[in-house]
Amino acid sequence: MKNYYEILGISKDATAEEIKKSYRKLSLTYHPDKNPKGEEKFKEIAEAYSVLSDPQKKGQYDNGGPNMNNMFGGGGDPFDIFERFFGRGGHHQRPRQRKGADIQLKVTVSLDECYFGREKHIKTNRRVSNNKPCPICNGAGVLEKMTGNGFFRQIVNLRCNDCRGLGFLNGGEVKIEEIKFKIPHGIEEGHMMRLRGKGHSIWGGIDGDIILVLKVNAHPHFQRRGADLLYEIEMGFVNVILGKEIFIPHFDGPLKVTTPKNHDFHKPMKLKEKGFYTENLPNGIKGDLYVFITPTIPLSVSSTEEELLKKLNKSENFKI
Repeated sequence: MKNYYEILGISKDATAEEIKKSYRKLSLTYHPDKNPKGEEKFKEIAEAYSVLSDPQKKGQYDNGGPNMNNMFGGGGDPFDIFERFFGRGGHHQRPRQRKGADIQLKVTVSLDECYFGREKHIKTNRRVSNNKPCPICNGAGVLEKMTGNGFFRQIVNLRCNDCRGLGFLNGGEVKIEEIKFKIPHGIEEGHMMRLRGKGHSIWGGIDGDIILVLKVNAHPHFQRRGADLLYEIEMGFVNVILGKEIFIPHFDGPLKVTTPKNHDFHKPMKLKEKGFYTENLPNGIKGDLYVFITPTIPLSVSSTEEELLKKLNKSENFKI
């Protein structure tokens, strides 16, 4: 049995007002129109609210009562609950408008573009209206067909093959479009962006969306870990001991840094707020830059250098 209190993030002693407040916040966060990945979570939240907001159902749930699997009405509509809660359509669900198919595209961006949040341009092929309804299905995109026999007969809707379900004569027209969009600051590999109304058209409905799946190319100098940047540099062991001025090719311009003497190279140097700015972090706080130093030793030494090393080896600090 699902833990509805855990789903809504409330205690078992929560008041009706606390239940409403939690549902309001979570449903707005995970609504598919705002969060393309949140549909399943949105359904869970609606299910939990449907039970806990009803005193009778809540009482049965708290007591592990009968028919627990049917308390949500055998798969109630979470969008209907959402509209009732926010006063859109009262207790009667409005018929949903038909929507064209989405287009999913993979877009490759650079780490620099993610850092600055730059504008990108892509081209896409989308099906658009030719302002002529399909004569076979009259623009509905589906055809009704009777199945079964005797008393067990039903009408099912089948996609119209002549218009590919789009409702346009011959499926409409294919249009090549250039789409502009801005990469959000700090977006990461694998994240999706939804460009509303840029997908395929459908007769009598609204256009679908373009869903962009981002791939970030490897950077020659930096790696990324969340909002933080990682930078590696090799340094001779003498400079590790004595300290050295180095230049880091940062996105905002070269950073001049002097490494501390006797630096413990097992621990990275931390440069505060030199990482990524991500739009979902509070107050626009940026991540940090971590500099990892790898000590190196020469592959060969001269006789003079060897003598110096032997002298150093007699020092307590250099004995192992």
